Amino acid sequence: IGFGVGVFLALLIEFFDNTLKTIDDIEKYKLGILGIIPSIGKPVKKRRHWIIGKNRSNSNSSTRGLKRRLITKEDPKSPVSEAYRSLRTSMLYSTSKKDLKSILVSSAGPGEGKTTTVANLAITYANLGRRTLLVDTDLRRPVVHKVFDLDRDPGVTTYLSSATDDYTSLVQISEIDNLSIITAGIIPPNPSELLGSKRMT
Repeated sequence: IGFGVGVFLALLIEFFDNTLKTIDDIEKYKLGILGIIPSIGKPVKKRRHWIIGKNRSNSNSSTRGLKRRLITKEDPKSPVSEAYRSLRTSMLYSTSKKDLKSILVSSAGPGEGKTTTVANLAITYANLGRRTLLVDTDLRRPVVHKVFDLDRDPGVTTYLSSATDDYTSLVQISEIDNLSIITAGIIPPNPSELLGSKRMT
């Protein structure tokens, strides 16, 4: 009886589990895969990969300790850099709208590679000769300013809190050609309200 109950519970949990763990899980919902980015961390025996927006590994510890690197700048000929360029190409040709100018990179939780992805993706767009603006709207744990070695303040919250009306004054020039950055600014007590405000629009 115990064995039967255990098998039944295992099948029941598997049946109601709607989380995305593999590429097949995503394709099951008739959604396309734009790209797969290999892990940039230290070499390990078993290779782990990121599916954009979701880590294939069930453990979050492997990504939380991951060092954020500008791999597309440091080693542009590496397989990881090529994966980012492939993702950029897929994004360029996956939409029929020619006037698409904004791309949002988000995830369900911390440590899943948002900053690493958005930073390297911005570099690949800038390398095409396109004027690129990277805006850090992670108002809880902003790190884009650390990755690019810039001042965090003034930033997005400076404009959202009405401290200035000229958002162009917040733009900082990076070391990479065609890439400008607006950092997060001072961490506010109410990030959700600021991001949902009319000034953010």
